[in-house]
Parts: sequence; C-alpha cells; structure tokens
Amino acid sequence: MTLRTLALIALVSSLVAGQEDRGRPIVLLVHGRGMSDRDTAATRRMWQQALTSGARSLTSAPLIGDRDVRIVWYADVLDPRSGASCEYASGDPRARRARGDDADFRSFLGMMGGILGVVTSLVDDNEGTAQLRALAGDASFVADAGKRCASEQRLATEIDSAKTEGRPIVIVAHSLGAVVAYDYLSARRDSLPVVDRLVTMGSMVGYPELRRLLIGGGTSDSLTRLAGVKEWVNLRNGQDVLAAPLAIGRDVVTSPPADEPDPHELVGYLRSSSAAREILNGWCAAFTGPRPRGCTDVVPK
Repeated sequence: MTLRTLALIALVSSLVAGQEDRGRPIVLLVHGRGMSDRDTAATRRMWQQALTSGARSLTSAPLIGDRDVRIVWYADVLDPRSGASCEYASGDPRARRARGDDADFRSFLGMMGGILGVVTSLVDDNEGTAQLRALAGDASFVADAGKRCASEQRLATEIDSAKTEGRPIVIVAHSLGAVVAYDYLSARRDSLPVVDRLVTMGSMVGYPELRRLLIGGGTSDSLTRLAGVKEWVNLRNGQDVLAAPLAIGRDVVTSPPADEPDPHELVGYLRSSSAAREILNGWCAAFTGPRPRGCTDVVPK
C-alpha cells in the first residue's frame, strides 16, 4: 500500500469522523495560571482522567471520550520567552478597559514581569524557575493587553472551529482561565448563544476589585451577562479562597474530594461528583441528536 493511499484513507476517515461528530457537543477546557512548564499531552490526559473519575460517581455507562475534550492552551503566550501578541479593535470594550486609569501600576507590573523573565532565562530550569516564570506570566497578563488579547484569541479559535464542525459548545474554565473566558465572551455581540453552557471553577471573576486588576476597567464596570452564553454555572469549593460567588448565573458551592490537599486545584474540581454533574449535564443537554445512554443518569428527568 503506497503512502498516497494511506494518506487518502486517513483523510476519508477524518472526514467521516467529522460528519459523525456533527451535533455532538465538545468540551473546551480553559486552564488556569502557571502552566507554561507543563507537558500539554500529559496534562490533558490527567484532566480527562479526573473528569472521567467524577463521571463514574454518576453513571457506570461510558460518556465523554477523547474526541469530546479539547484544551484551550494559552500558557505559551504568557511565557516570558514568547512574542505572541495582538491588538483589540478600537471599538472593542476590552480596548476601553485596557485604557483604564491605572496605567502607571500596569507599567510597573510589566517592568517587574520583564525582570523576572530575564532572570528565568539566565538560570537552569528547576521548580523555582518554573514558579518565577509563572509569576512573570501573571504580570504579563495583567500589564500587557496584547498578551491578554493573544490568550483570548486561543479560545476564539477553538470556538470558531467547533462552530464550523457543527458541534455544540460547553466551556469549562478554571481560575485565570475563567477570566480569559469572561473577558473574551463579554466582548462578543452574538444575537443567539454560541456556548450552551459555561462552567467556571475556582473563578475570581465575581470579585470586582480582582476582575478590574486582571482585565482593567473602572468602578463603573459591573459584571456583564454574556449574550453568547445560554447558561452560566459557577462552581466554587467552600475552602477555595480564590473562588468568588457569582451574582449572575447559577452559583454552586461544592466540596473537593477528601484526598485533595488543594481546594483550588483543577483536578480536585473535575474529580468531584458535583462538578462532573454540571459539566456532563450541560454536555448531554446540548446534543442535537441521539445522546449516549449514560446521559439518562446525569440529565434531570
């Protein structure tokens, strides 16, 4: 069998699989801070295993598979070594927020982030270097609107791909990823929802001061209902001090698994039965065709 024949078979198989997935929802998982030194494939596998573990507490039937989860990866954008950047359009509300009245503070933070980035480039990679690089990434996100824009563009690209494929969308966003998702979705001007369910976990979006620190804006910038989102569910572990209550949408207080030492950790959220139920409930409800048998165990009767 020639290479050309093998390539043709692979192409046809891909097209057939794509047609089979039309109407089958996709979960877009937006990660939090400090991920630049992680292996993307191994991290994705760990998160999907955690969600599968949570799902097993609800149903023994197979539900979500590899083809149903995509990671929205933007950690490389915030890496001090990256030159990725873009600009918001002049009429974009994010551009107005970026022109806030705290320019001096953001300039100082950007300078400090730059210094941290230089330091990490001069020393050997180790756990301490990874932490410094994560701090530099945090400073970059806050201080540099171009970095925020490029980070949010990763989510935009995945949403556009899912829409092209005819797949309903469930977004699961953790920690800083919830800020990325909120900032991007709040700027969309959709007449109809493009996201069936947004599930935020360990999110700081509900804290007005932190939200303004991270994405800019003044005291008049209140939490915005997202026109492009059909339903917003906010999950927060009771012991997670970074997780803010949400004044809009549905706010759900959860408990991490007993063996999870960090109440803010994404794996702990995904392993909990309450988080798995909210994610899989939205996923099952978004089907436009026949649903997997296990959906009867997670969708309210």
